[in-house]
Amino acid sequence: MPFNIIIVEDSTLVRKGLVSIINNLPLPDAIQPASSSEPAPYRVVADVASPKELLAALTEHNPDLLMLDYSLQTDGEETHPLHMLDGQNLIRHIRKNFSTNILVVSHHHSPIIIRAALEAGANGYVTKNANEKVLGLAIQAVMKGDTFVEHHLLRTMLHRNPNAAVISPKEIEVLRLMGKGSRLTDIAQRMSLSIKTVSAHKLRAMEKLCIRNDSELYRVITGMAL
Repeated sequence: MPFNIIIVEDSTLVRKGLVSIINNLPLPDAIQPASSSEPAPYRVVADVASPKELLAALTEHNPDLLMLDYSLQTDGEETHPLHMLDGQNLIRHIRKNFSTNILVVSHHHSPIIIRAALEAGANGYVTKNANEKVLGLAIQAVMKGDTFVEHHLLRTMLHRNPNAAVISPKEIEVLRLMGKGSRLTDIAQRMSLSIKTVSAHKLRAMEKLCIRNDSELYRVITGMAL
């Protein structure tokens, strides 16, 4: 019986590339199904681009593994709160409502974002720069019930910038969403917080980073690997 996988990535080229890689990965001997002597392939049962498509695919397929981009583009006209989720809140919702394993595949390198993803319920984290071997090892580890973090990311988490360490996960999430172009009102809705609370997170992050105004803030957001 194959291991079913859903891929969620809003870049069509990246998503189709992942589909091709997964469909050609050999299945490790360590997790061969006991009922079959033949290697059972991984099978991508759905590849989708948005939280809305993801939630529908999860309900339909109940996959063994979800490969999830941490930051997803959402339709600005979307009104359903679940269809606007990404990042921590989307992982928490999936963990609460579905039994799938979650491997985050993201361009983010921030130790705080990696930690936030794992604390929200992700089973593993790799970057989009990972090669086929690393991706295969990550999938194997997650499918065995282990936690996998790409080696160089683990080093970064252990030797992170002390200035970044003081920024809380919610503060980094506000900065991340601002970096995507979201307004404070949109961020408040997506994080289920009041605008006042979101503004407080923004101001605390600015204070910790010694940022004096919004112009400096956007320069920092652009330069930080959030």
